[in-house]
Amino acid sequence: MNSVTTRVYSVDFFLAILGYSLFVIMDSIAKELTNYYHVTQIIFINSISALLPILLYTQVRNSWKKIKTKNFLVHLVRAITLIISMGLFFLCINKLPLTTMYSIIFFTPFVLTIGSVIFLKEKVSWRRYTATIIGFIGAIIAIDPFNSEFSKISLIAIFMPFFPAISYLIVRKYGHQESLFSFLIYGKLFMILFSSVIAFNFYKPMPIDDLMINLSAGVLRGVAIIFVINSARHLPSSIFASAQYIQIIAGGIIGYLVFKDIPSLNIYFGGTLIIGAGLYIILREAQLGVNIVTSTTRHPTIPIKKD
Repeated sequence: MNSVTTRVYSVDFFLAILGYSLFVIMDSIAKELTNYYHVTQIIFINSISALLPILLYTQVRNSWKKIKTKNFLVHLVRAITLIISMGLFFLCINKLPLTTMYSIIFFTPFVLTIGSVIFLKEKVSWRRYTATIIGFIGAIIAIDPFNSEFSKISLIAIFMPFFPAISYLIVRKYGHQESLFSFLIYGKLFMILFSSVIAFNFYKPMPIDDLMINLSAGVLRGVAIIFVINSARHLPSSIFASAQYIQIIAGGIIGYLVFKDIPSLNIYFGGTLIIGAGLYIILREAQLGVNIVTSTTRHPTIPIKKD
């Protein structure tokens, strides 16, 4: 690897780290806002402002022709899974520490592995099955269902990764027919539509400060998605896959400094199992030729063609 390539990789890796860190900041804002507003109201406002950087990115890339689609039903169903996933995440993040949420988030690749076997008839080796089992054990340890503080929210959090996994299965099945830009834009548009209908029944006037904070969080989300996508287009999967785990580190720091959350030993041990097994599955998928962008369970993976 020459010095020019190393510098390019360094920049892209930095953008990936920055993108995932922005997700954590946005999640922290949502964690605070859910104390006062319904999750669908937050999602509605957040999705509107998140769409703006994505539209700008589409313009810069001169990719408007790529958003044409004949699969509106596919985008509709995917948007439903996205809004359920994001809604459950915001609901759970209000009650659970950031580190716990991110440990559960990274269980999504394991659910996806099983779903790929059942619905896409993909063949999975015993190694990936073993990694899936290890990841599941890690998730159980992290959420600690035998703890006296285990609640209904904890139970909901366990099932949360199923929805982004469904979204990814849709993308994997129809990804050859649709572009990245159609998935991004139609996903956001349908999320705005659905969340507006629900939020109307729970609407609560926002002071200008809270409104601007929510709008800013949405912009951060949109920018984060762009950073992550651009990094994934250039970085080797082995390098890119490791960047997403900055969320656990950043979540732990922000959780401690802002919300006074102190991760338990269960989180450290369970999170380590999840990260190790998850990295194996992601890198194994890369070896099999599946180039993917993994963000968070709220933003399921989207196939990316390398430049």
